[in-house]
Amino acid sequence: MNDARLQPVRQRTLSDESTERLRAAIRNGALPPGTRLIEQDLAQMLEVSRIPVREAIQRLVEEGLVNKVPHRGAFVYLPTLKEIEEISSLRVVLERFIVARAIARWRPQHENTLCQIVAQMRQAAEQRDFQQMYELDYNFHYALWEIAEHSLMLEVVSSLRSRISRFLYEATSALTPAHLTVHVNSHDELIEIIKAGDVAIAQEEIEKHVLAAKDRIVTYCQLMPTESEE
Repeated sequence: MNDARLQPVRQRTLSDESTERLRAAIRNGALPPGTRLIEQDLAQMLEVSRIPVREAIQRLVEEGLVNKVPHRGAFVYLPTLKEIEEISSLRVVLERFIVARAIARWRPQHENTLCQIVAQMRQAAEQRDFQQMYELDYNFHYALWEIAEHSLMLEVVSSLRSRISRFLYEATSALTPAHLTVHVNSHDELIEIIKAGDVAIAQEEIEKHVLAAKDRIVTYCQLMPTESEE
């Protein structure tokens, strides 16, 4: 080897831990959308200094989970209707691209994987276990993204979904049992369409799927007060 030297791997830092804790709190609703993030308060709750909290907040800003408002501070991300439209329209483009690639790479084991996830979703829906429903819904789409075999696309689409993850959870939790069944069944239908191999029909179906999610999020967000606008 030449004289180049690699830096030793660092142990997990307080900043890493703080980021993970805050990220989880945002996604599970402990820090609701619109909540102002005050460094001193968070440092006391996490039992760390303000420096790792400040670094954690900046990371979450970069991930799109936190917004910084000039002269006001940092707030848990609450999208505007325009942002929801922009995220959803970009998701449509990416998901259409994904299903086309998934069809070209489809194998019997892919159907088995996705069907198992949907079966678990159905069980969670029957038990009204919305947290499990949300996680399985994410697992379904992540599995589909992996089938498409495009690492950069996976990074982008997963980042977009993470920005609206909390709203997807809340919007799904508000569904009636009948609508929840329809939502679960739509995943079965998507599998069958992808398996049939018609790219155009599969792209239409995934677009409907994404836009239905957008409509649920819009309805939920319109009912939410935002602290940063009070």
